[in-house]
Amino acid sequence: MSVDFSLVLPCYNEEKNIKILFEEFINLPRENVNKIELVFVNNGSTDKTEQEIDKVIEINKSNKNIIINKVNLVTNQEYGGGIVAGLNAAKGDYLGWAHADLQTPLLDFYKLFKIIVGKNKIFGKGYRVNNRGFDGIVSRLHENLASVILGVKLKEINAQPKIFSRDLMRYFNNFPKKWTVLDTYVFYVCLKNKIEIKVIDVIFKNRLYGQSKWKNNFKNFISHIFFNIIYLIKLRFTKVKNDSE
Repeated sequence: MSVDFSLVLPCYNEEKNIKILFEEFINLPRENVNKIELVFVNNGSTDKTEQEIDKVIEINKSNKNIIINKVNLVTNQEYGGGIVAGLNAAKGDYLGWAHADLQTPLLDFYKLFKIIVGKNKIFGKGYRVNNRGFDGIVSRLHENLASVILGVKLKEINAQPKIFSRDLMRYFNNFPKKWTVLDTYVFYVCLKNKIEIKVIDVIFKNRLYGQSKWKNNFKNFISHIFFNIIYLIKLRFTKVKNDSE
């Protein structure tokens, strides 16, 4: 029996969130869905994230229709590296990711799946509708820079979740693993290939536990902005894979 969809959750020091995420996932509606998969990526965590993942895998081991898997990265592979590792391990006909910080309800991932299921060459994403203060300002800055540099209109680039049919993996042949530009790359490739994009409104919650790896460190924040700009310029002059290749 094939896996209907796989959700990848990259985790860096998210030990307090693992059980909550697990319970949220196993309680998703499953109308006309047979088998689903949750892929936790322990992205070089220094807390007990891996042990918490192992606990929920053990709890779920007798469940034949809900798969809980772990990808363990000994050293942190940054945001994109964690997602790519999870996507490469995922078995679903539809693949995607969200944050593991409890800011994005996993139900939103299921809602997008129901919209795009049965369709090929389609990409689903969230669109944040709530005001998020400083985070919102950073997001607007990034999307405006990306739109100008790349020459395409990009809105709510980093809003989660993301989901797409497995057939789109053939387009994503150059996933960026450093910084937080993977979402930009995927969005850009979809637009350049005229891939249908489906959007749903999402509300981001406040983070309950842990903290951003880069946002709360000024030096990391400045480096993040600088290298994102460098990457965007590089992407603008890189040929993306298309149907003719």
